[in-house]
Amino acid sequence: MSLARVIGLSAFTAGVILGLASTLDPSRNASAITESLTLRVHPGPEARFATLTCSWHSVCVPFSPGNALDWANGHQQYAPNRPIYWRSWGYRSGGTGTIAYGRIVQNDTAFCYRVDVNVRDVFGFAKGFVRYTHSRTWTPGWDFGVTASPGWSFTRNEIGFSVAAEKSASCPWTGQHLHQEAEPAYWSANWPNFGSTGATYDAEATASWQYQQSWNWNY
Repeated sequence: MSLARVIGLSAFTAGVILGLASTLDPSRNASAITESLTLRVHPGPEARFATLTCSWHSVCVPFSPGNALDWANGHQQYAPNRPIYWRSWGYRSGGTGTIAYGRIVQNDTAFCYRVDVNVRDVFGFAKGFVRYTHSRTWTPGWDFGVTASPGWSFTRNEIGFSVAAEKSASCPWTGQHLHQEAEPAYWSANWPNFGSTGATYDAEATASWQYQQSWNWNY
């Protein structure tokens, strides 16, 4: 066999091997998908009572700074035990559907009643809690879906009620209201908004978000 023919066969064999390697290596053919997501959580009081009573704080009396807001939510004598809601607007770049689940948890302290909504995305990754203090729930342990879309989707779910009496006189409480905060490691606060104490806000308007976080999915 001539040297030229041997060289030609070797080149052909090498080409076949490279072709097979390309076919068997999924990374050469897979097209990765990236989705961008944003979740904005809104105030939780009954809409007709959504009047801000204390701007950004940890404790209002005596005042210390933090990422909580206090909202009027009825009155312990003439409008007791008014409902509180999870409200959110969700964005996802890849389509419409559920992006997360909220689990309703009664998570009281020694002195105060409080309801947490623990959020996880649909892949099971923790997204932190949103906390509703001076509140109780009828549905501890229940999960609900949180939706999103390219044009933003709204989710509202009743998660509990503002209590007409606190657990202990040691709880810092000035009458029936909602103290709403979020886990700062996950959620950023809408600091420029909600500065006007005594103002009534549209709790479901897109601009009235209280907390936000964004993340990506890659699959």
